Amino acid sequence: MITLMRRYRKSLQISLLAVIAAFVASLFVFGATGSRDGGQPPHDRVATVNGETIPLERFQRRYQSYLEAYAQMYRDRFSAEMAERLGLPQQVVGDLVQEALVVQRAHAEGLVVSDEELNARIHAIPAFQESGRFTLRRYQDALKRRGFTPASFEGEIRRELTRAKVESAVRGGVKVSEGELEQAFRLRREEVRAAWALVELAPIVTATSATDEELAAYLAQHPDEFRQPDRRRVQYVTLSRKDFVTAPTDAEVEKFYDAHIKEFESPRQVRAAHVLVRIPETGGSEGEDKARAKVADVIRRAKAGEDFGKLAQQISEDSGTAPRGGDLGLVGAGEVVPQFEQALFALKKGEVSSEPVRTPFGFHAIKVFEIRESGRKPLREVAPQIRSRLGDEAADRAAKARAEQVRPALQTAKDFMAEAKQLGLQPVETTMARLDRVAGLTAPDSLEETAFALALGGVSTPVPTPAGLVVLKVVEAIGAGVPPLAEIKDKVATSVKRQKAETAALERAKQLAADAQTGDLAGAARKAGAVTGETARFSRAKPAERLPGDVMVAALQTPAGQLSAPVKAPQGYYLVKVLERVQPDMGGLAPEREKILKEVLAQKQSLAWESWLNVARANAKIETNLPASRRG
Repeated sequence: MITLMRRYRKSLQISLLAVIAAFVASLFVFGATGSRDGGQPPHDRVATVNGETIPLERFQRRYQSYLEAYAQMYRDRFSAEMAERLGLPQQVVGDLVQEALVVQRAHAEGLVVSDEELNARIHAIPAFQESGRFTLRRYQDALKRRGFTPASFEGEIRRELTRAKVESAVRGGVKVSEGELEQAFRLRREEVRAAWALVELAPIVTATSATDEELAAYLAQHPDEFRQPDRRRVQYVTLSRKDFVTAPTDAEVEKFYDAHIKEFESPRQVRAAHVLVRIPETGGSEGEDKARAKVADVIRRAKAGEDFGKLAQQISEDSGTAPRGGDLGLVGAGEVVPQFEQALFALKKGEVSSEPVRTPFGFHAIKVFEIRESGRKPLREVAPQIRSRLGDEAADRAAKARAEQVRPALQTAKDFMAEAKQLGLQPVETTMARLDRVAGLTAPDSLEETAFALALGGVSTPVPTPAGLVVLKVVEAIGAGVPPLAEIKDKVATSVKRQKAETAALERAKQLAADAQTGDLAGAARKAGAVTGETARFSRAKPAERLPGDVMVAALQTPAGQLSAPVKAPQGYYLVKVLERVQPDMGGLAPEREKILKEVLAQKQSLAWESWLNVARANAKIETNLPASRRG
């Protein structure tokens, strides 16, 4: 056993799909692997970990995958500015450094990922499957579209599998004692009943005023709060494709069908089933001979009349197809590895392969149940998709023609908005910002790029957008910086009033706390003008209905009969007095044991993994060179 795993290995489970699902989902966006430093210029790398460089290209692709994930999460609210605010560039570099550290340590200790594990993982990726089955053609096409070679992609998968193995091993060595379990149960089930008082912020804000001197001083002290990027005030019109949709005629549909007949031809396909026996990693030629002999026996029994599906269920080591009798569904050319394809397409309907078929996955017995010869889909079957395609193409052409038609008038008009209305269009005026971007990342939004490329007063050519074709005019260029106080006076006043109100509310809450030390929280609250209330019993597992999270935590940590310090919340400042604290009946642990055990174990495992990483970082030589943000 390798020294790295000695303390953890007993519980090692190679169950990695959940661990690496997010990584694999984004692998089509990033892919270059790190390399040993061969004189790579510093600006071409984002980090060096014990001499291994992490190239800028790899950072860019991983960063793009993060952007896409966050864009799905936040949708229209997400922007490059938000990405910078969330620290995504730093997160990506941290993840890449962590990955390098873990893989380096694993390699040093001799931990490797077998070809069998690599193949199994790749075959489980849905993007490479048709009808739930891996196809070589989809795999090769997907890699080609994203600029991968099989070697580079498989290298990434192997690295992540290695990383996941190490993490699984570290987590697998964590145990939970009975004492820890009981303590966790007490913390979750201990109940508290409390009285509370709230010094509300809103009324104080309303009653607070701010002088011009205070506004100027606040702006001088907090300029970044009001700093704005480069902006352009633009006027634009959108020519939406949906406004130009027309239905193609039957003759047009038929003409398209005849001209693109090859698109509607279906290739020869075979419906088949197989039995797979994998070759063991250890055992050498003897293990291979045993696997071959096992498949040869399956072939013999199938040819003797035994049910092939039952043989597959009993013997096949392909977990994806064995439960359904080895059924592979319809298989076309290029969908399976060449060795399998050659044997498969040589068989006739009802035939079983005459000998075991060797592939990278092991030995196979194959049976063909149906053969569908190549043919052509009839017009009636494909007419709907042809109509949709022709309609979209015609709408695109019409929208583009209309945009080119109205552009000269908009270009020469003194009043863009009035001219657009005269042309029957709906003009819009807005301000577009140029956001900070990490050097080398994706191009800016096409409209933003166009707005900042145009001279003042310039009118663009039609710009394609998801909403349609846009023609825009730049009306004003607004430089980056902090606007004059006169332009943002209301915003600054809001901040000043809130700051003054928060200070006043805190002082009032502190005085309330001092007055309530005599034991009369309600009386002290009335004197302070605070809102009061009382909770039912609550716990960490059963939160109070009206108290914010931080206030509940304060109550759960305050001894019975005592008053908490003021706790800040969005509504103002709370004080809580614990009226009652009830310990749980330990007899209630039994029915919740498994649930609590899982929760505590997960927490301890996360801490163990973080501790492992911290030690690895502390003992490593790490240099980072994150590209600076730039305009545009």
